[in-house]
Amino acid sequence: MEDLKVFIEYQTRRTSSGRIIEGVIHLKISNLISKEEQQLHIEKLKKKLVQKIKWAKQYYQFHEDKGIVYGDQELRRLANTINAAYYNLPLEDIAFHKQESTWGTCSTKTRRIYISSRLIGAPMDLLWYVVSHELCHLAVAAHDEKFWSLVAKACPTFKECRKKLKAYGYQ
Repeated sequence: MEDLKVFIEYQTRRTSSGRIIEGVIHLKISNLISKEEQQLHIEKLKKKLVQKIKWAKQYYQFHEDKGIVYGDQELRRLANTINAAYYNLPLEDIAFHKQESTWGTCSTKTRRIYISSRLIGAPMDLLWYVVSHELCHLAVAAHDEKFWSLVAKACPTFKECRKKLKAYGYQ
């Protein structure tokens, strides 16, 4: 983990936090605390996030053999295939969109789905899960039992896919 990149931003805030974005540790450190406390926050957050990255690499190793979906046209084809086979829900459009905190979003009003551009070229099982998940939100808004039973129709391994997706995000 020596080659791990860490980006530190000092902000006027009471707390410090950290995230992993595309394999880079991003820390937001309070500048309202002493230099010694800042260093403790940095070390504690780095340790915690490095553990998450190690878990992700140990849990599932993603290889160079990427998926086949690299653009909106392939994404539409995938969504239409899943929708026709399992749901037959009215879908206006689906497209890749820059999203850093979510894998996908869905608007029941416009019937549009946006998939994070971080999933361009992702393994097919992960993309299949995220597209199925968002399609199901066209029918059920909440993450309740009915929603998950709908997801399971197209993606019976959705629980494993969720773990893989988490690992993919950390890597």
